[in-house]
Amino acid sequence: MKLGVFSAVLFLLFNKIKSFPDGFVFPSNIGTEAAILFIGFMPLNWFMEWLKWKAVLKNKEVSSNIRWHSFLSGIVSSVVTPAYAGNFIGRMFYFDKKDRKAIILNTLISNASQFVISIAFGGIAFLVLYQNTLTVLEGSIILSINLSLFLFYFFGDHIVKKIPFDFLNQLDLILVSKSLRLNLLILSLFRYCIFVLQFYLALLVFNVPFDLNLIFWIILMFGVITVSPSLFFGKIIVRETIALTILSLAGITGPTILLAAFSTWFINQIVPVLIATLLLKKENKHVLV
Repeated sequence: MKLGVFSAVLFLLFNKIKSFPDGFVFPSNIGTEAAILFIGFMPLNWFMEWLKWKAVLKNKEVSSNIRWHSFLSGIVSSVVTPAYAGNFIGRMFYFDKKDRKAIILNTLISNASQFVISIAFGGIAFLVLYQNTLTVLEGSIILSINLSLFLFYFFGDHIVKKIPFDFLNQLDLILVSKSLRLNLLILSLFRYCIFVLQFYLALLVFNVPFDLNLIFWIILMFGVITVSPSLFFGKIIVRETIALTILSLAGITGPTILLAAFSTWFINQIVPVLIATLLLKKENKHVLV
């Protein structure tokens, strides 16, 4: 099924590229200063994720060595899973079996905080960009969805644990506290701002004129990407197709959109994985990657 969806999206992307008026033409000039800033946002991006990981482990006695190498392992394992959600796979094998349940669930909570921020801001951007065409009912539905996401993020465990399964009844003993969930949400907000600004810089690198309104289109793009199907290596091809579909509405040329999307993916995902692979300390009793 995934291969079929991937093929369909690839075909759609190929047709969009074929429809470029002047073909796939690379920009004649590159914004050097914007490029330096763009690359510089990568370590800041992963520093925010590092702070989230430290927050997850706040109440656990973990050596700095285990904390660091489990983080690196999570970077490596995430790249081959849909939407990079598999970071818990690399992380959990650095901990004893009795602690892995908590590591998995709290890593998923950390990932959920990023999901909530992306969807919520995507909804707000949609309201801003289409405020003149949306009805009051449609706007209310979007705001209700946003509110529901935050409520479920903070209080969803109270609902889920009522399901008659012993594992779910123990959520209070496993999940991080609501105050830590708030910290994760704030860190996710900062990381999200880095994502948006970095993609904006990527467009400036390829000579897109400065326009603050473009920020809302990028935010909307990230929101749609977040809810889109996850296929192989995160959302490769799917992400580029969505970026091309949405940002072309803002008047940006197709080649520029694809170059910005690919550059962002390469800098934020592939380069960190290569670095993490070199730095990762593999131990026989823990190693997965």
